[in-house]
Amino acid sequence: MHNNPETKREAQAFLTNEQQRVVHHDLINPAKVIAVAGAGKTTTLISRIEHLLSQGVDPSHIGVFMFNKSAQEEFTERLNKQLMASGYLRSPNVMTFHAFGMKFCRRLEQQGWLVPAKLVTDDFSLVKMLREALQRLARKGEKIAIQDEKDWLEDVLLFIDQVKASDRSAKEVFDALDWSKERQFFPALFDELERLRKNSHIRFFSDLLSDPYDLISKLASPERAQIKTFVPDFRYLLIDEFQDINPCQYELLKCLYPENCQWMIVGDVQQCIYEWRGASPDIMATQFDSDFNQVATYPLSTSFRFGHSIGLMASSVISENDPDALVIGAGEQTRVSFARAPKTGKALLGELKSWIEEGRALNETAVLVRLYSDMVPIQLALMHKGVPYQLHGDSPLLENRQIRMLMAYIAIMAGGLENPQVFFHKDDIEYLLMVPSLGGSLVQRKTLIQQAKQSPHLLPQIIETLADSSDGWRAKKLYERADWLRSLGMYRTDPAQGLAYTLEKLGIYRYFESTSNKDIQTQEKIATCDAFMAYVRGVGGNANAILEQLAQLNERKMDVSHGVHLMTIHKSKGLEFEQVLLFGLQEGRFPYYDEDLSAIDKKAASDLASERRLFYVAITRAKKKLVLLETPTPDEHKRMKQGEIPSVALKTLSLSRFVFEAQPYVVNRICEAWNTVHGDTGVGTTPIDTVKGAVFQRYLTATTPSPKLLFKQKVENTNLLKPGDKVRHDQFGQGVVVRQEQGIKKMIFVDFCEIGLKRFNPKHTRLVKVSSRT
Repeated sequence: MHNNPETKREAQAFLTNEQQRVVHHDLINPAKVIAVAGAGKTTTLISRIEHLLSQGVDPSHIGVFMFNKSAQEEFTERLNKQLMASGYLRSPNVMTFHAFGMKFCRRLEQQGWLVPAKLVTDDFSLVKMLREALQRLARKGEKIAIQDEKDWLEDVLLFIDQVKASDRSAKEVFDALDWSKERQFFPALFDELERLRKNSHIRFFSDLLSDPYDLISKLASPERAQIKTFVPDFRYLLIDEFQDINPCQYELLKCLYPENCQWMIVGDVQQCIYEWRGASPDIMATQFDSDFNQVATYPLSTSFRFGHSIGLMASSVISENDPDALVIGAGEQTRVSFARAPKTGKALLGELKSWIEEGRALNETAVLVRLYSDMVPIQLALMHKGVPYQLHGDSPLLENRQIRMLMAYIAIMAGGLENPQVFFHKDDIEYLLMVPSLGGSLVQRKTLIQQAKQSPHLLPQIIETLADSSDGWRAKKLYERADWLRSLGMYRTDPAQGLAYTLEKLGIYRYFESTSNKDIQTQEKIATCDAFMAYVRGVGGNANAILEQLAQLNERKMDVSHGVHLMTIHKSKGLEFEQVLLFGLQEGRFPYYDEDLSAIDKKAASDLASERRLFYVAITRAKKKLVLLETPTPDEHKRMKQGEIPSVALKTLSLSRFVFEAQPYVVNRICEAWNTVHGDTGVGTTPIDTVKGAVFQRYLTATTPSPKLLFKQKVENTNLLKPGDKVRHDQFGQGVVVRQEQGIKKMIFVDFCEIGLKRFNPKHTRLVKVSSRT
């Protein structure tokens, strides 16, 4: 083996001072690298590996962990290229957690510690086994509250992932999730599934780590020492995207690589957006520091993806979660704007037209949304105008269950009982019987659906037959439903009105509430229906015309490879785009909540912080242009201009609090001053109104060259603090005011989360209000 010091010097010459400090970290102590979006962490990690090799570390002693296959392949390719250019003939082992688990399971099987099992990777096999487990559970007398599989399957699959990702029992995980009581059978179903899986000698992907962890966590020290000989002899661990690690992965690695192994973890807690599938940001935020001694923390705070506008906005927003966080934009300047038209479709198409006129390509643009229902008007607008698009991670619009249900009712209005050909798909007849569910046993419902598909014209009679064998309120509702289906033809010329009456008459929204696990799922279904009805109303025309148009749009062939990217923000993680259009920024939907209790409830505050991380991820995907696809009201415009963050209790505001926290108008003024002076250090004479002056001042201080600006920010009198206000204390950090006594001393109580409740005398304590609430 030999290396080329000249090539190494050239590679390291391009590293920033922050990156250099990471690369040259010692070979003994653990390290935590906090890397903001676009900070060049891959380049830094590769240089770190090269540094280890230059210090004589054997490549086989270095283990690099990635969270997905595509990231692992891309990193391996870049690493091999760099090491080859520097003259190194061997590379370290770069792997995903699942690949590591697969090899570990094989070794444990060979040595007789685990029973040999076949790896099954398709979802259908898991669902099939789930159904069998459910039947076994029912035979044992377990009460199954939800009969229709479509109403619980998605939730139970998510639950299984969460249990496998945790270090707790299924019952403990379920209790912590605070799910509806109708799903109380989930832990028992999980345990039954596990018995069935193990008896069948099968492993699914998530078992590749949970099976070894379950084994090793029960072993005594001598046996554990024996088990450790079955894994590679890594003495240096480098773990990327560490904010997404789950307890199972973390605890397993800790068991296998405790002492004499140096850990370097890389990630950004503010980009942890996968808690819903088991990721635990607290592991990187606090647990790692308490589990390991003398952890060195290195920031990579400079992003080369975007310019100062996004850097300032990102810093402003995320300072609400972490007052010390800073994101420096060192890329080309990024333009930030709002929608130029109040209607979503028109605004979207206008932005795309402008982009094309600049000589840019459609596939350089991504439309990001928080919720799937926000994608409905976007897709319909693009389909209507024949604009090609690429949908990532979701089923196509006309496969959505709520939309297909509404299309089935439109088909009835168009004469579907007499002419089944008008149905978009013959299986759509099923939605007329299943939403709301007719009740009865599973066998009964299957028989009714089969009869209805064979003879659609008998659908009302089929429902009446079921009503005849029922009694009381249920029979009354079934007779009403049969009559309603017969009368729907009267809305042939006004299908939007017919749909509105159907939803109300049949209590479909109430049905969504009773069968959905969380309020967000209910609201998603309702919002999807509302968005589709708005389209039907806007397009106009009779029921037949609507169905024909949707069928034509569905059959239109387009070269989607050159189309706009459409995805949820979760799917955009790790990606970047020249232009990002962000839609669905309404308070109550993003951040999502039924009732805002974040000021007084720790769980609600944690959920809000999680939603804020999602917004941070969204805006930091943009390189050249970010468009907030919303139109502020005059009042919202005025408040943003004044740099305020209004109280969310003000019902007159519909725009997301995150937009106000990002301070886009203030950021625009700062960037204008920056461009005007071209890096001159002359002081801006007119103070800028903003509640985020301290954050912006820190940003400017950390950036050279930068303009010297003044920020006009009220210094809050402690006596004026109110419950719910966020404050900062020099010793304890950020907290929330709980109450203030009205006695002589007027003692003030502040909740500092992990530290707990603290009581202060306001005369002798300096509490700085973090966010002014007007």
